[in-house]
Amino acid sequence: MVSSRFLLCLLPLVGVVIATADFELAKDGFVHYIKTGEKPPPVSYKIPHVFREDMEKAYDNDEICTLCAAVFTAVVDERLHGMTKEQLVETVQYICLALEIENERVCHGAISLNADILIYIVDNYPDIKPERLCGSVLQSFGCPTGDGFEWTIDIATGNAAERPELNDDSTGSFNILQLSDIHYDPYYKVNGVADCGEPICCQEDQGEATAEQAACGYWTDYAMADAPWYLVEETVRQTNTQDFDYVYYTGDIISHRVWQTTVENNTETIAKLYTFFKESYDVPVFPIFGNHEPHPLNVWPDDEQLQDESLSVKWLFKLAAEQWSDLIGQDVTETVLKGGYYSASPRPGFRVIGVNGNLCYTDNWWLIYDDVDPFQQLQWLADTLKLAEEAKESVHILTHVPTGSGSCLSVWSREYRRIIERFATTITGQFNGHTHRDEFHVYYNSSAPTQAIGVAYNGASVTPYSNSNPSYKIYSIDDTVFTLLDYEEWTFNLTLANSRPTTETPEWFKLYSFVEAYGVNNLQASEVDKVLYKMAEDHSLLDDYFRFKFRDGDAGIQGGCDEACQREILCDVAKAQFGDYTQCNYFTELYGEGK
Repeated sequence: MVSSRFLLCLLPLVGVVIATADFELAKDGFVHYIKTGEKPPPVSYKIPHVFREDMEKAYDNDEICTLCAAVFTAVVDERLHGMTKEQLVETVQYICLALEIENERVCHGAISLNADILIYIVDNYPDIKPERLCGSVLQSFGCPTGDGFEWTIDIATGNAAERPELNDDSTGSFNILQLSDIHYDPYYKVNGVADCGEPICCQEDQGEATAEQAACGYWTDYAMADAPWYLVEETVRQTNTQDFDYVYYTGDIISHRVWQTTVENNTETIAKLYTFFKESYDVPVFPIFGNHEPHPLNVWPDDEQLQDESLSVKWLFKLAAEQWSDLIGQDVTETVLKGGYYSASPRPGFRVIGVNGNLCYTDNWWLIYDDVDPFQQLQWLADTLKLAEEAKESVHILTHVPTGSGSCLSVWSREYRRIIERFATTITGQFNGHTHRDEFHVYYNSSAPTQAIGVAYNGASVTPYSNSNPSYKIYSIDDTVFTLLDYEEWTFNLTLANSRPTTETPEWFKLYSFVEAYGVNNLQASEVDKVLYKMAEDHSLLDDYFRFKFRDGDAGIQGGCDEACQREILCDVAKAQFGDYTQCNYFTELYGEGK
């Protein structure tokens, strides 16, 4: 979840300052430094940990975009005139430290890991414009994209096919376990420093806490901490007390120690978890990639256009191809090797499609180089759904990054939504992760904006990162039309668990059932649509949603959810395509009429 955009620390870094001080002085000072190497006078303003904040709220959009364009132009120009990798790293690291973005080892590590990628892009993209970088990586700020980022895929004409309705003729149901965002941390330290000032805390090399209230707990911590291996084991042990036929793992295995990843360490960690899944579950496991799995994190170059093998992610695709087919019980090698996606049918009439949704992630530097349907995945998805439609199959889609967030490239988000709309009756379930929050997002018909056509459910996370209780979900699925009937969220209170002897296992409990909490009949889009109307009218349901987001995590829910928070929740739930605020505006207007 933490951004890897440390190379951009010379772009929005001065955003806050610019809003209140001399914009031209700040901009010219850093550009002059890039071109001459002459360091400006010490800066008095600091913006620590800027990439761990909600930047869209913290900075002025116009100034961010202007600075981005000016600085990127300077960097490109200097590279064309011979700036070396070492000079680039030194320049960016200086700015990172001067503004206290991160400490020295984090700045240096993250910048060094990503420098080769930026250099490759600049060297191999003729006449690259700043809009390529600013318009993608900083799209949440509304930076102009120039004439780029506009493409479309071919989707079979026609309307969504008529499919059997959920009714009393159904013969029964089965269960699916969703796990997400484990973020296993091999360096977790009990009694380590919880407030460490780095992207991840409770690390072995960060020392011991000097006070009990500042120390990391045994089971993990509400601070910026991930999951020790024994928490992974405990979670899997507890899930095995449930009854389920399949497991969905919606991505992110690697921890948030983003400045120090390697291919070797990532390989070892990923293989360890997949092997543990295989040993622990006697049912098919359907995994997908999270944005943290590659090295460096977030980056997914298309090998067909890549001329530098050292930047490839073939190692990750090969690892997954070897592991996933065994976990799923079907050969998915061909498409996994191509782009980290697959299609499998675990029973007649039912298909699971694993999508590499990280290909839309705006922190993926390779979108600057080529954003057009990376690995031809969306075209494959549309074609695969057409075949499923013709075979009268029901499909569940797994993808990591929610498509309605500012972190999903706008054009990719739009094309994905077109696919969802065209095959709305074929797709009976969507599952994602990434945000570490228990959330859902409703898709609406673009030609009939009040008609709900699909829902994506977030699996929350095993890691508490940050302020949440570890959790998992159990879904009940109709075994005739394969639509979602209900789900239960299971969790334990981290404060309570850490207060007890380490020999005691956490007290897991069912936090809520969706059907019971929101008073609907099932999880079909038409029923979930009713929940939004209820929330707009009865704001106490938004308070419940807020609690569920953090799984009643003590640190997350303290302070409650005020009106601005409630409106934001309602907007977020109603928005499944980035940049489309049609339903967001509609329901927030209704909110003003509620109670």
